[in-house]
Amino acid sequence: MQSKLHFFSLLLFTSCIAFCCSKNDSPPPPPPILLDTLGAGWQKIKIDTALKLIDIFFVNNQTGFVCGGNYLGKSEDGGITWKQIKLPGTSTNSFNNVFFADANTGWAFSSPNLFQTKDGGNTWEKKNSIDVFDGQFFDANNGYIISEGSLFKTTDGGTTLQKLGNQSYRGLFFLNKDTGWVSGRGLFKTDDAGASLKQVSALPLEEMYAVQFTDNLHGWMSSQSVYRTVDGGVTMQLLFKDVTGGDIQFFDNNNGFVLAGQYIYSTTDGGVTLQKRCTINSGTVYEIHFADANHGWAASTGGYVYRFVKP
Repeated sequence: MQSKLHFFSLLLFTSCIAFCCSKNDSPPPPPPILLDTLGAGWQKIKIDTALKLIDIFFVNNQTGFVCGGNYLGKSEDGGITWKQIKLPGTSTNSFNNVFFADANTGWAFSSPNLFQTKDGGNTWEKKNSIDVFDGQFFDANNGYIISEGSLFKTTDGGTTLQKLGNQSYRGLFFLNKDTGWVSGRGLFKTDDAGASLKQVSALPLEEMYAVQFTDNLHGWMSSQSVYRTVDGGVTMQLLFKDVTGGDIQFFDNNNGFVLAGQYIYSTTDGGVTLQKRCTINSGTVYEIHFADANHGWAASTGGYVYRFVKP
């Protein structure tokens, strides 16, 4: 009897060990699926989940453009529906950016071509065979672009380009044709239409690809960190650190929106305090654009556009 009890006790003990080992060896549960959290006024619009959208620009509350990869799209209903624009040789183009100086005149920046439209995106002309990362224009002819880390100036819409400098530039913002800032590994300023560029940042910034100023003193820069300055860039205040994707858009010295990673914030004091408005987990967002404080958009690499209309 004792031998049988010993046998069953040993069998029970062995079974417990086997069960425990089997339980411990089972694969861990999958991570939770992170969902978008859209605040009041935000709407998620699917274009195509195969698209990696990286830039968006609206000329007014209804008409806008979005791009990424070989896709360039136009919306005429505030971003609710989109129609693809076919450009010459677009199968070999990878669109980086889109910019409009007014409702009719705009540019699509790609690798390896620069396109211009003068009729609101209905027809496009190739202006140059150059890899354009970013650009800003004031009218149909005058503007600045960044290509392969260099800053160029054009007076004919991009057909001919004058090289102004090379400091591994990534972003630019001009208050007018003469005064502007260029970002990269540091922040640089010109007051003479690019004839000279002086480094003004006191901090050894990482490559900053977005920069905006509302006057000569108040500005914001972003990439994997987000900074603000109130003295023209001489000193910087860190707002966010170690984020994937950052962008800013301000309407004056106090009121604007900040993208930091998957979060979009609003602020009424220049970024000192920020209120979270939207969380985006369907891809990565690199660009936000607001036509005004009540109408805004974001584009994600998940193939979605996010639309904001203040309720």
